[in-house]
Amino acid sequence: MAVEYTLNITDEVQILKSATIRDGTNKTDYVSAVVCDLTASETVSGTTYTAHIDGWVSLTAPADKTGNYDVYANISSRPSWITSAANAWASNERKAKLVAQIEAQKVAPIAGLAVWAA
Repeated sequence: MAVEYTLNITDEVQILKSATIRDGTNKTDYVSAVVCDLTASETVSGTTYTAHIDGWVSLTAPADKTGNYDVYANISSRPSWITSAANAWASNERKAKLVAQIEAQKVAPIAGLAVWAA
C-alpha cells in the first residue's frame, strides 16, 4: 500500500501585538504563525507504520506583507493564506523524511520475550 499523508492545521496561532507591514503602516494583532502537524502512514501485511512531524509554520513576515490585511478580530474562518502556507510546509522534502522514518521502522529490531521462555 502507498504512504498516506494527513495534514492537520491546528487552531493554535502566534499573534504579534503590533507589526509594521511593507507599506510602513502599523497593524495590531498580526497573525505570524500557526501550528501544523503532518502524519504519514502505511499499512503493510496488516501492520501500520506511522511517522509524524509538527511545528510552528511561519506565515508572511510583516515586512513582506502586501495587499489586503485581515483584521484578526474579524476573521471568522481559516483564511486561504494560512492553508496555502501549511500546504507549502508539507513539502515533498518533509514527506520524504517521514517515509524514511517509516522505512526504518519496518527493519527495526524487535525486543521481547524469547520464544523458549514460555
